[in-house]
Amino acid sequence: MRIDPDRTHTYATTMAMPSQAPGFPWAIYLAGADHRYRLLAFDLDSGRHGPEVARVDADRLATHLAELGVAHLRARSGPTDGQHLWLRLAAPGAAPDEVRRLAHALRQHYPSLDPAPLTNPATGAVRPPGAPHRRGGQSRPHLQGAALETALARLDTETAPEVVDWLLARHPHSAAPAPRRPAGAVRIVDPASNPRLDRPRRPLTDTTRALLATVPAPGADRSAIVHSIFLGMARAGHSLADARAAAATAPGLVRLREDRARGREDTDRQWRRALDTAAGFAAAPPATRAPVDDELDRIEAAIGADPAHWARPGGASDERILYALLALARTARTRVLDIDCRRLAQAAAVDASTVSRRLRVLAHESWVRCVRAGSGTRAATWQLEVPGPVVSLPVATQGEPAPAPGHSSALLEHHTHDLWANRPGLGGVTARIHWAVISGKPLISGAGRNPVEVAALTGYSLATVTRTLSTLARLGVPTDVCVDTFSLREKLDRAAHRVGAAGVGAQRVRRHLFDRELHRWWIEEQEWRSRRGKKTGVPRTVSLTIALPIDAPARLRYGRFPVTDTGRADYRAARAVVTRLCSPAGDPMADSGQQNGKAA
Repeated sequence: MRIDPDRTHTYATTMAMPSQAPGFPWAIYLAGADHRYRLLAFDLDSGRHGPEVARVDADRLATHLAELGVAHLRARSGPTDGQHLWLRLAAPGAAPDEVRRLAHALRQHYPSLDPAPLTNPATGAVRPPGAPHRRGGQSRPHLQGAALETALARLDTETAPEVVDWLLARHPHSAAPAPRRPAGAVRIVDPASNPRLDRPRRPLTDTTRALLATVPAPGADRSAIVHSIFLGMARAGHSLADARAAAATAPGLVRLREDRARGREDTDRQWRRALDTAAGFAAAPPATRAPVDDELDRIEAAIGADPAHWARPGGASDERILYALLALARTARTRVLDIDCRRLAQAAAVDASTVSRRLRVLAHESWVRCVRAGSGTRAATWQLEVPGPVVSLPVATQGEPAPAPGHSSALLEHHTHDLWANRPGLGGVTARIHWAVISGKPLISGAGRNPVEVAALTGYSLATVTRTLSTLARLGVPTDVCVDTFSLREKLDRAAHRVGAAGVGAQRVRRHLFDRELHRWWIEEQEWRSRRGKKTGVPRTVSLTIALPIDAPARLRYGRFPVTDTGRADYRAARAVVTRLCSPAGDPMADSGQQNGKAA
């Protein structure tokens, strides 16, 4: 178990479960020593989006579990009214990669979900029912009395690990990015019995030897010291056997011996963690700047050269789309990108229809050029245009390490907050005005940035700027030039909740997931219609939801694609089918999905 005796939310590993629960916050691991999950705990946090969003998310997820017949227990986590959903898995449990994929999928549907405990099998832990909260109160089940006893008895029966696949099938999702090893990463050899880096063994550095020989000072972060020692040993070509020998006697590794005495052997896990980190250090010299990096710098400079240019109608969305394209281009080290409107819309926090319209405007102004139109499941190819005379240069290889971006990454992170959504948020114009207030230096030396300066910087009228600043002040949004990033984010979250914009980004992602599912269904329908020797008489739609929602073809899951009386594809009816079968009963997104049928 993990404990937080100081109530500082800095949990530390301690002895095995005692006979009596502690009076301070404590949490239990979700995975065993083999890193396979035997417990799943869905932590729906009220911190960012508020308790109402957490409750709605918990209601929807609990409905899915109930429809699947999965025994689970629901609890309020503490005084902030966060929600926990617990279920037990039968042996051998679920593999960490599968649970990590599930966390990625559910995060796209439930904005309040904290995926951390489900993505770290080594230390992922959640406070169980009965555990105190650091701000007072404790985690308590929703049920009481006989109903609670019945639920606990059902939990004792455990659930097949296949529930992970069932939940994945019920929640259409984009694939999680595959972890990539850095270029030049060192290979790990003998991974099963005695893992080490594939490099010659050499003496430890003076720093590592000093850490090994010194007992950590009182108050020192002993976990960090263990990691530093093992990292130095790994980079010197030492093995797990060397790490175990050092852990037995070295003064600097006293924390590992204390953990062993308390019933938790942590040496192997800490070694593998340090070994993975050491393997990521590139063996080759760092990549030098390529011509494409200079081109992207010129494009960024051109976008920010005249901020007033983006004060025109639609300009706030245009600027945001360009910065999103620039961020993607820096990551890929190329000006040519295969990207669909929905993915770009999520990166820029605007609607896909807005991206489709504004890309045409940006192409007309020579900011971008459509290299190849999209076709079927293939996205369109767009190229960012370099201002001024351009020398034809080869495109850089995608996936190379990109140079550190300029202020555009901070601007994009600011502009994509839920508070600045067009509806029901404050909109892109307000985002640009707020950014002009909090970024950079005042135009008048020694004075704070006033409305006149902001109007000059943004291109908006003085009346618009004054009205906007008044709205921000009323919502408690900071307008200081040197505002703390964490404090700013927290206050933007509160303001988004006040205006009803909290969670719109997550809803946009979910809407796009349904759009992709709808498109997959239509493509399979076309393939079926063109297939020779097919059987006719297939039901127009399926009458029942598949009991175990396996990853079946869309046409098998949803039936024949609906058509109108004239024989044309009926996207509104099709969206209603997809939304109904992919959403639990009572899901508020189901109604919104049907209302947005024409968006398909």
